[in-house]
Amino acid sequence: MLVVGAHAFDAEVMAGPLAAAAVKRGATVTFLHLTMGEQGHPYLVPAHYCVQKEEEAGSAAERLGVAMRSFGLRDGFLPTDDQTALEVGDIIRELKPEIVITHWHGSWHKDHRAAAHLTKTGIFFAGLPTVASDHPAHTPQLLLFGENWEDDDGFRPEHLVDVSDGFEAWRDAVMEYELARGLSSFPYVDYYSSLYRLRGCLRGTRHAQAFTTASHSWNAGSGLFSLPFGKGSGR
Repeated sequence: MLVVGAHAFDAEVMAGPLAAAAVKRGATVTFLHLTMGEQGHPYLVPAHYCVQKEEEAGSAAERLGVAMRSFGLRDGFLPTDDQTALEVGDIIRELKPEIVITHWHGSWHKDHRAAAHLTKTGIFFAGLPTVASDHPAHTPQLLLFGENWEDDDGFRPEHLVDVSDGFEAWRDAVMEYELARGLSSFPYVDYYSSLYRLRGCLRGTRHAQAFTTASHSWNAGSGLFSLPFGKGSGR
């Protein structure tokens, strides 16, 4: 599984509990941070905050049991050009994920919209055997969009997945970030803890995460969604 986030911390909230639960079941998960989100500190200059967030992201990944990649692109100016999408596609070719998760495109944040575009286009390029690469072509079985408080325009919670086994690991992981410990006025941990509990109530489990899909043409094999996580996980 590959989770593509616009900024470090986005992958963790979109799919962190799911990732931790999947790792416990033997899955291999990678978080790809397109930027570090270095513009978001009220006092530190971006270069210094970038170093801090790289360390925080690495510690969070260790707690979740996931691998981490980063592109080091500029926060707030995430491009949508084909060259960057080709680089995303090359990661997909290399890692060969069955499932890719990224931002829903209905976001007020331009970097989140860019991440959705880069991921979709990267999947397209990854599947083209004529594209020059050190890795063979690969097409994931499923593209999913995670739930993020900034990406709620038109988001529909089509799939509710039991992530109860991953919730505590997620909570420990996100607390590695200063962003989760009061740096922002937005109560991230309270919000997402409550959201996962709400989705769990609807799923009939302690905690759950919601995901949506692009279209049936993107995910002709969407019935495969439950396979990596155990019978009955997709709902």
